Amino acid sequence: MALAALACTVITASLCYGAQQYRLGLLHITGNARTDELIVRRMIPLNEGDIFNLVKWEQGLQQISRSGLFEPVTPADVTLTFDEKNGIVNAELRLKERDHQRIDVSAGGGTTGGFAAGIDYANINLTGGADRLSARLRVGNRERSAGAQYSAALLWKNPVRIDLAGFYNRLEFVDARAAGDDREPLFVERTAGASFGISFPFTAARSALGAATQASLSYSFTSTNLLDAPMNSTVNIGEINQENIRIASLTPSIIHDTLDRDFDPREGSRLIVATEMGARLLGGSLNAVMPSVDYRWFYRLDRERREPRVIGLRVRASHIASFGERFSTQALAAVDGVPIFRRFFLGGETEVRGYDVNSIAPLARVDRFLAPPGETPILLSSEVRPVGGDSRMIVNAEYRTPLIWQFSGAAFFDLGASLNARSLREERFEGTTLVEPFTEPLPLITVLRPLDGSEDRFPRYRVSLGGELRFQIPFLNLPARLILSFNPNAQRNLPESLLLAPERKVAFRFGIGRTL
Repeated sequence: MALAALACTVITASLCYGAQQYRLGLLHITGNARTDELIVRRMIPLNEGDIFNLVKWEQGLQQISRSGLFEPVTPADVTLTFDEKNGIVNAELRLKERDHQRIDVSAGGGTTGGFAAGIDYANINLTGGADRLSARLRVGNRERSAGAQYSAALLWKNPVRIDLAGFYNRLEFVDARAAGDDREPLFVERTAGASFGISFPFTAARSALGAATQASLSYSFTSTNLLDAPMNSTVNIGEINQENIRIASLTPSIIHDTLDRDFDPREGSRLIVATEMGARLLGGSLNAVMPSVDYRWFYRLDRERREPRVIGLRVRASHIASFGERFSTQALAAVDGVPIFRRFFLGGETEVRGYDVNSIAPLARVDRFLAPPGETPILLSSEVRPVGGDSRMIVNAEYRTPLIWQFSGAAFFDLGASLNARSLREERFEGTTLVEPFTEPLPLITVLRPLDGSEDRFPRYRVSLGGELRFQIPFLNLPARLILSFNPNAQRNLPESLLLAPERKVAFRFGIGRTL
């Protein structure tokens, strides 16, 4: 009788013909030593006294597993006891909390460029109410950054989550022709910013705290100082500082997430679709829009092993464009109305593993002219340099397999493309700078021109494939990676005026962290 009734509840939530109807009696939850029981109950779409529905019960267990607060719930963690006399089913749910604190260390470097190391702290259940705190610090010869984020769940009639974040970045884009620390910066970005966001389940319901599909809206404000460093070997030219480039934006997004865990997922998928809209009306210096898509998919090949062989895929695509009144600058701080630090430069172990960070990007010719009053402008320098693309696509595919003890291996294929969907056009920037031996600033004209047919011979994309040996660092839950890559379309013969280093057909890198 109990099995017949249970099968019937799958079909209907209210009436059950030919079998006894059951209601949820006592729901006993154990294992939530840190987590408030109300958080767990708000993820189960059944209350004590409701007509028992197995579909809703399973939905609740899936939401608990997706929350990240507990280990995935298995059939062994659930006991249902049917009381036919009183028409109730009592449920016992035995949970196992995950470590709520995590410290991750990341690092990267290799034969093709700079080195950076970082530390991340995350607490996914700060006070037991599913509130989260995270912080990060990065230090390298081209990057210094720090940031923190706090997220809290508000258990209103329909649950929502709020996010607060702040950060500071200092990044150098360098002339890659020289070696090591002798590389001169092309420009230096210093950015500070903060954001506020709210997210909520796509379907309004009291029990949707851990729903797979969420919608969000966030506001962010950043202020950037950009140092444009003209390259010239004969005249000592001062730097041009473009100060207070403000970007204020609203970003609506939709997230659908069924991954079984955040780090090294074994199965499931995650899709993020977002559109960032920056506008002067919101407090910024410019108008720009950036739609983006980020999709991850994982499939486990072994069902019986705790750490199985896994196939993973990740696809990212973005486009950025300005609109309305064009953003004007004194230095080479913007291309086609988009700040150069918001354009797309690809490379590194998180994107295309065989290439240096920020090394994959469209190129343009940049000429510098000194224009003393009443005199003919003097050409100071002419070089071909990366200026970033307005569009990008990154595809990463990976086969991951455990080897022995803490070691695992991975075979990978990466493809990254940075390109201009809107063709570059000639642009002119006028500013002033100090030039020795003069004591007063002199006019400096920077002219950006698209490459002509003979110069524009470089592919818009790069491909990298190879293998990794990974060692899972105890207590940190992240791998140290030895990456060997073959880069079939690496560009080895470059003109002298190009501010990039020759690319390698075979590259070796060391990293800590993940790509997928």
